[in-house]
Amino acid sequence: MARHSHDGVDHISPDIEHAAPDYHAGSDDKEAILPPQLGVGGQGGTQRHLRDYQVTMIGFCSGIGTGLFIGTGSAYAQAGPAGLLLAYIIVGAVLWSVMQSIGELATLIPTAGTFPHWATRFIDPAVGFSLAISYGYCYTISIAAEASASAILVAYWTDMTPAVIITISLVLILAINLLNVRWYGEVEVFSGSVKVLCFLGLILVSIVITSGGGPTGEAIGFRYWNNPGPFVQYNDIKGTTGQFLGVLSAFVNASFSFIGVETVVICAAESINPHKAIPKSTSRVTYRIGLFYILGALLIGLIVDPRNPDLVSDAGNGNASPWVIAIRQAGISILPSIVNACILVSAWSAGLSYCWVGSRMVVAMTTDGQLPSFFGRTWSNGVPYMRRLDRRDGMGAATLRDGRQEGTLSFFAGAHSG
Repeated sequence: MARHSHDGVDHISPDIEHAAPDYHAGSDDKEAILPPQLGVGGQGGTQRHLRDYQVTMIGFCSGIGTGLFIGTGSAYAQAGPAGLLLAYIIVGAVLWSVMQSIGELATLIPTAGTFPHWATRFIDPAVGFSLAISYGYCYTISIAAEASASAILVAYWTDMTPAVIITISLVLILAINLLNVRWYGEVEVFSGSVKVLCFLGLILVSIVITSGGGPTGEAIGFRYWNNPGPFVQYNDIKGTTGQFLGVLSAFVNASFSFIGVETVVICAAESINPHKAIPKSTSRVTYRIGLFYILGALLIGLIVDPRNPDLVSDAGNGNASPWVIAIRQAGISILPSIVNACILVSAWSAGLSYCWVGSRMVVAMTTDGQLPSFFGRTWSNGVPYMRRLDRRDGMGAATLRDGRQEGTLSFFAGAHSG
């Protein structure tokens, strides 16, 4: 390890020769515990208990919430079938490139916080500090967005007081995050399985509806690509300008929907074997982008008219989901409630993931010397002490609402998370 000075700041150059994993004697490859790499940062007091299949499922499904299942409706109404598809393809391509890059870095340097630490190490401590603060805030406020969404989704079935639903959701999120990280991994595996099964079911239903296999027997095909057309006029602005602005507006929703894809690299500091799990998981992000986002955007353009007023309603629950709208119009009576339940699981799971990531940003800042060491202290199970405190602002924001403000606050929280 070589140390050199530049502008009065010491920097440590990586000695790749010493970055090889140090496997404990008697352990097999799957159970090998890797030490902190390159002698900088480290994993703090967190523990390596995430197994390969847990990391894989986190990479494939973590963070998928209301942005994909509900938020796509308003973006579709503003951009049209081709506009929505184009926005998701462009954002997905950029994100794929980023994921391949940070996946390599996380494999080599599996430290707490990953990319804020890399900015501290390779660019400047001020850059790493700013990145950790802004990224942590993004995820904190996103907890409020998903907790509020949970109350909105439950309102699909009952008029229970939203504050009760929000409180239950937040208590469950906090309780699981106070357990050893392997339990977080197991919950992500379960919720991820629900998301995958739900989405595969939506793909099948969409194909059936498009081909006229629903109870109404009406074949849709590419009807909405012809009328109103592949692009729509944003806010009734005429010509190509309105169409271009519609595509730009869809970029906002696409960006929010993709939040959480990078969570897998943050698992590097708590993965049992990051040198195997992280490359495998980041490579599978390609399937996530193609299946959930690009294919999803294409199918939405086939099954729903972008002029449908329910897409931009303030309901915010399953009734505003383009999938539910299409299923209801096709005359299928049972599936909307099932889809709404799956969206509820997705929203709660996304909030769980956001809480976990936010606390790891605090640990990363302490290992890089940007916060007092007290903030990075952990319980015996590797859970940060400050997890209970650094989430209060997001949890408080989620409760600043009443039954008439669900859609407004969810939009506010989602916009600020970007």
